[in-house]
Amino acid sequence: MSAEQKPRKHRHKRHYTFMVISGDSDGTTKRLHLNHFKTQLLAYTAFVVALVLLCYIIFSAMTIHNLKTIQAEQKLQIEDLQTQNSTLEASNEKLVTEEQQLRAALNLRLENEQQSAEEAETLAIPSGFPLTGTASMTNAVDDTNSTTITKITDDNKDDAVGNPIVLFEAASGSNIIAAGTGTVLSVTTDAKFGNAVTIDHGNGYISIYRYSGDPLVSEGDEIARGNILFVVGNDTTLGYQIMQDDKYVDPEELIEING
Repeated sequence: MSAEQKPRKHRHKRHYTFMVISGDSDGTTKRLHLNHFKTQLLAYTAFVVALVLLCYIIFSAMTIHNLKTIQAEQKLQIEDLQTQNSTLEASNEKLVTEEQQLRAALNLRLENEQQSAEEAETLAIPSGFPLTGTASMTNAVDDTNSTTITKITDDNKDDAVGNPIVLFEAASGSNIIAAGTGTVLSVTTDAKFGNAVTIDHGNGYISIYRYSGDPLVSEGDEIARGNILFVVGNDTTLGYQIMQDDKYVDPEELIEING
């Protein structure tokens, strides 16, 4: 052997022995011999299995944690929605109550307005008595071609010609008043009585008050039923006429006489 040649190292083969001792009373022992390669393969396999198992456990834990978080968030959302729903229900009940109150108020207002309109319509009809106090009343006709008023009697009632008029004999100091609401259409002189106040009631009716005294109203004045038009003085005769749709009608058919 030359000096340059080095001794060759021998590679020793590693063997591993695993013993499994039985717990039986006979105390038998089983041995499993594995070489180095098989032992490493078993170790790597066990490591991989353990790693996979660990990853699975971690993944499962994370999944469970996420699910719990989502569940908690959903629970909070549900509670929030329930709170909002309760609030909306309360608001809805309040709105329903307010709607009912508004509807009732509107119905009451409409009823009041209708009642007021009916009352105003009634007051606009010249059906009131045109004098304060008591007075005697005589039916007559006014012929525009005559200078006098013709009183109706049993003898001339079929032959008298002219527009119907009622003559009132009132007490001195009493008042001649509007028989209904309206607007003073005109204040003029009257050849047969002295002065005349004409009131337009706005519903087709016009009332005419003919008297010798000074009128207390002017053209264009808004008149309520009962407003004073004249004060009766020494002359106690009032001539009263009513027109409906531009035609003279008998005032007695409209006048409400009480007492």
